Amino acid sequence: MMAVSLKFKKAIFSLVLLSVGCVLALTLAEVILRLFPNLLPAERRQYLQVDLHNVGVADPDTGHLHTPNSVGKLSGPDFTATHHTDAHGFRNLMPWPTHGDVVVLGDSLVFGYGVEDNAAWPALLGDQMSGVRVVNLGLIGAGPEQYLRVYRKFGAPLRPHLVVLGLFPDNDFWDAEMFDRWLRSGVEGNYMVWRNYGQRTKSALREPVVALKSWLVSNSYLYNLSVATVHAYRIRNSGEPKVLHMKDGSSLRLMPTEYLERTEGCQPGRRSFTLVVNAIRQLDKEVRQSGSRLLVVVQPGKEQVYLPIMGEGIRNPADPLKGELERMGIEYLDLTPTFRERAAAGETLFFESDGHPNPQGYRLIAETVGRHVTAHSARYGLPVAQPRAVSLRTGKEIGE
Repeated sequence: MMAVSLKFKKAIFSLVLLSVGCVLALTLAEVILRLFPNLLPAERRQYLQVDLHNVGVADPDTGHLHTPNSVGKLSGPDFTATHHTDAHGFRNLMPWPTHGDVVVLGDSLVFGYGVEDNAAWPALLGDQMSGVRVVNLGLIGAGPEQYLRVYRKFGAPLRPHLVVLGLFPDNDFWDAEMFDRWLRSGVEGNYMVWRNYGQRTKSALREPVVALKSWLVSNSYLYNLSVATVHAYRIRNSGEPKVLHMKDGSSLRLMPTEYLERTEGCQPGRRSFTLVVNAIRQLDKEVRQSGSRLLVVVQPGKEQVYLPIMGEGIRNPADPLKGELERMGIEYLDLTPTFRERAAAGETLFFESDGHPNPQGYRLIAETVGRHVTAHSARYGLPVAQPRAVSLRTGKEIGE
């Protein structure tokens, strides 16, 4: 009996020593990473070093807005771009208009992520059409329910003739579910802080795992390194990125696995699909009630455009939604065929690493939407719009 008791004590002692050793090792690793933060990938360092008071402003209706009347800089592996915001936090010249002929809703693609103010596609669209005031209501990180709320708060008072919804299926279904989750969580404050820097809950006791993960994302260097390591391992095992070398000497890094993960909610029957359809249906209803018209512009992503060139079949995540739009009688313009045609001709329309269009890609969106809107200007009730021919290569008006 005494022998058994002695073995038990030794086992407990060994377990305690092992536990203390693990705690000390983890603490030492955390200290080293804090002393040398560059050991962390840049995208994980931002979770720990970002100033949460500088991630836009909270808004009770839309969840967040860009900081009004500000000058900011967005940087990525392929670009550094300066942006200016108006009195409401959107990317427009001041003063804020009392009327806008065309209001454009959307996320970072409409905002013009990665390019200067005058290269965002709503700005280019306005430049192409004489006598037509285009207002950019693009909100980085937003989804369809937020587009609806932005329209109610900022778009409807402008009494536009045409409301253009820039839909980005690559992440709009994911964004729709995330915003819905935030609404149901009951957490107040800045939605983007919640989404990007730790999904807090209203009661940590009710959801302790989520609360712990939120704390670790915002505070632990070691946790963020482990997340980055697992992600890198998954990417390496998947044989990605797939690199496409273009005729002009540039390259595009494509991530099929991440693309499929981002768009898995685009199928009917998924909650995210229902959320997107309901938001667009309600937007169309309110736009019609105000005497305006809605045009949904489907903006394709990099993988959707360029993977077919590499011989890989890939679905268009917007196809099921387009079927719903047709059933509801909502007009849409899918830019995918135009982008694929230009890509097949050798044009580079996206940044190499980042997933957003490059300046040439944004010009192509503006050119294609501009042609469509101009051709139907009478039906939309717009002033006579004379399109200006703009060179996609230089971005300048032809004849300058």
